[in-house]
Amino acid sequence: MERRFLRLRNPLSVNEGCSKFVRYRRRAITMKRFQKSKQYRKQKANMKSLKEDMKKISEQQQRIKDGQMEVRRSFEEIEYQRDQLNKEISLIWRQTLYNQQRLCLIFKILKAREDNNFSMVTELTQFLREVMKQNMGNNN
Repeated sequence: MERRFLRLRNPLSVNEGCSKFVRYRRRAITMKRFQKSKQYRKQKANMKSLKEDMKKISEQQQRIKDGQMEVRRSFEEIEYQRDQLNKEISLIWRQTLYNQQRLCLIFKILKAREDNNFSMVTELTQFLREVMKQNMGNNN
């Protein structure tokens, strides 16, 4: 490459009237410039490839961020549905307990009637009415 670069110039016009030392220095300076421009081109090419890589990486990061937001939304939706199911389960559980309590009282009333224990029937009937009034007040 050094020879090709020097061939472009006319050696007589460049080095005319110069000592051997001056010609050597000019040649060294020219080579340094050539090497620096070569390094500059390499750096420029590296920078261009780095910018392209950075652009790809930023696009990937954006896709990841969008995916994370979508997953977060789906988790929030699932959590909301879970809370709703827990509320429904709690309501059903309370209703089941209430129904079980009523059935137990009714069976005790029937058992007391079977045994002809009318005082117990009256007490249990009154208690059943109070429980039903209390439940009606809680539902409203």
